[in-house]
Amino acid sequence: MSGHALLDRVSEIPTVSLSALLDPGSLEMDVDASSESSSSSTNLLYEAVASIRHACLTVGFFYIKDHGVSDAVMQNAFDAIKKFFAQPTEEKRRLDATQSPLYRGYNAIEDGKHNCKRTEGYRDAKESFVIGMTEQHGSSPMHGANQWPEENDELKSAIEPYFEAVRKSARAVARGLAMAIDLPENYFLERLREPVAQMVMLRYQALHEVATNSEDKWLGCGPHTDCGFLTLLAQDSQGLDVFTGGEWVCAPSKPGHLLVNLGDMAAYWSEKASVKLKSTLHRVTNGSHARHSLVVFMNPDFEASMDIPDEHAGDSVERKSSGEYRSAGHYLLSRLGLMWLDDKS
Repeated sequence: MSGHALLDRVSEIPTVSLSALLDPGSLEMDVDASSESSSSSTNLLYEAVASIRHACLTVGFFYIKDHGVSDAVMQNAFDAIKKFFAQPTEEKRRLDATQSPLYRGYNAIEDGKHNCKRTEGYRDAKESFVIGMTEQHGSSPMHGANQWPEENDELKSAIEPYFEAVRKSARAVARGLAMAIDLPENYFLERLREPVAQMVMLRYQALHEVATNSEDKWLGCGPHTDCGFLTLLAQDSQGLDVFTGGEWVCAPSKPGHLLVNLGDMAAYWSEKASVKLKSTLHRVTNGSHARHSLVVFMNPDFEASMDIPDEHAGDSVERKSSGEYRSAGHYLLSRLGLMWLDDKS
């Protein structure tokens, strides 16, 4: 059954206000200082934490409002990426991702090299533009240079403020998530000082735009779970479906909201505290018109430990330690099928 026939069940994807988690102190993210918020009601704080816990135990997705990303910043980002994608293909290919060691830049629909798992018999009907974190003080192989148009900085000046604002929102979510699974509230914040964060901007083609002279069928993005920690999404129209309650449920665009989902790393991490959070299957279907989305994948510092303090670890000894993963970064590399060799390997 198509997820688009299930709009009446969107109530299964709850909405959480971040106002009590994203206070002035949290905006500065001084994780060494006390994180108690004098400006937020204790009741509002615990209501937000309880809502996050419920959403992550049941659906794995939730909308956030009062997230600190202004309407203007979000609209500027959408306007800029729509203008970029509207250019001729040869112009966009000047920033082809194959020119980047980290595969950042433009991916054409013809390339089919996107961040979704391919569904057999289907081709991805989308194009994308990718950026990520640049400077850091460690030895992360997942930080590096981005590609931007050389002739003007219109795209960069619109996208970078959005990327920064959403990372602040993600930190507020991470604070609430730690409290939701009974970890110290700064547990994840202390591991998000130099995050392995990536932003993927996508244009999903309208069905009438894609080639019809192929035996392959077309799909925006096949059913998959995200491999990382947190994903925060803004979308300009519907097309995303979430598999919950045994069927596909549409997760439509809600003005002024971001949609958050947990990745496999968050589910794995939570198990070590004897909590089973959900990393939920989702997909994107193409419709009668083009759809744009701004996706921020927020992952911990490359060398962040995934160990849980003894007093917060669950009863399962084998899940108490990171075991096969030396760090959060190595978890990601393993899941992505990549290898990073150094003197500690």
